[in-house]
Amino acid sequence: MNFNPNEDTEIDAEFMEKWLGGVEIDSLSPKTLFDLQTLMSHYKDIIVPMDNVKISFPVEGFDTACASVDEKKVFIPTQVLQEGRVDDTIGLVIHELNHIKHSERESVLIKACSNFLMVCLDSIFVKVPDSIPKITHNDEEYLSLKEIVYRGGFDFNNLLKSEPKTGTEQFFLQCLKGVMLLLNSVEDVRIDSICPPNLKKYIDKLDIYGFGEFKEHYESGMLDEDTLMNLVFRLLFHHKGFVHDVSVDNRFGDIEFIKNSTPKQYIPTLLKEFRNEIKQYCEEVFNSSDIDTPTMGNKTNDYLQMMEESSNEESFDKTLAEDKSFSEDCVRDVEFEDSELNPNRKRDIEKTQYEIKIEEGSTLLEVPSYLKASIDAFKDVDVVDCSEQFTTRHGDIIVANYKTLLIG
Repeated sequence: MNFNPNEDTEIDAEFMEKWLGGVEIDSLSPKTLFDLQTLMSHYKDIIVPMDNVKISFPVEGFDTACASVDEKKVFIPTQVLQEGRVDDTIGLVIHELNHIKHSERESVLIKACSNFLMVCLDSIFVKVPDSIPKITHNDEEYLSLKEIVYRGGFDFNNLLKSEPKTGTEQFFLQCLKGVMLLLNSVEDVRIDSICPPNLKKYIDKLDIYGFGEFKEHYESGMLDEDTLMNLVFRLLFHHKGFVHDVSVDNRFGDIEFIKNSTPKQYIPTLLKEFRNEIKQYCEEVFNSSDIDTPTMGNKTNDYLQMMEESSNEESFDKTLAEDKSFSEDCVRDVEFEDSELNPNRKRDIEKTQYEIKIEEGSTLLEVPSYLKASIDAFKDVDVVDCSEQFTTRHGDIIVANYKTLLIG
């Protein structure tokens, strides 16, 4: 699919026009796209001068911009620019580049959050169906969701690549995404708060636009319940200063703690504070999944399932070895009350209109050859300040100043 901007789109480029010295931008012309690329490259050199960061733009497949700190890549969706929101597109780039500069690697966060989730899932139990005969009095009647995950086919390396192969991996990945959204909400507040003012103006403008979509639903009370997804957005807009959320303020309201901490310092506190909402979210994800409770009663099958569980758990523990200290910090002094799920109770996962969609993949849109050639042509244009001295017939000297375009 090609990226074909509509040159008739209404443009919002107040800050970029100032950067261009007051030149008005009235369309998404090849010149505008060239200037935008130039400005993105300029800000990249300012924010991450020592890193070889790749900005993939435009990208289809993401509803929101995102960055990989591990791979030093930034992905910017097309939708914002195609709507004519040039300043907001720049704001997205600045924000994601700040993730590259300031945020912890996602592989480290995924491991720590996964370890936290395993502790959480070990407190949620499902009763083995009564129709399954028990061989002895001591046969298991309950399985924790942690046991179900390990017995149902679980290779953590698949999750690190965001490529789940089994139903249990898909279930775990969905739980993981919920926790990562919570972390990202607080991290957005942290990195934006330390952004230099001349760059932060783009992010502030972007935030105002986002709050416009959020405000009506927040004020209506739709998001009052302390669920994980509701808290993700209430945390964000509370600490951005758009609302005063009493629950957020009481539970995780110290903005100075967020600003002055690293992710490894604030994340254990964050996870511990919202552990019950995370557990509720995991229960809802399981109840909405198609995972069957493993059957019990066949000793051979039971033995094989237990062997698989032991093998998968051992493999998972080995994967955590590199970042074991941080992973242990995230579960230290964290306690969950045991609870039982009704295996026949199915319900949809709690969602809000503002749940961020994390896509499994993306496609870099191809810029048509004619448009690319037009954009690239500006790279060969050089503007030179010139002056020439003239003498009038009366002997007066006049200096003419002008600009010359050199195309090479």
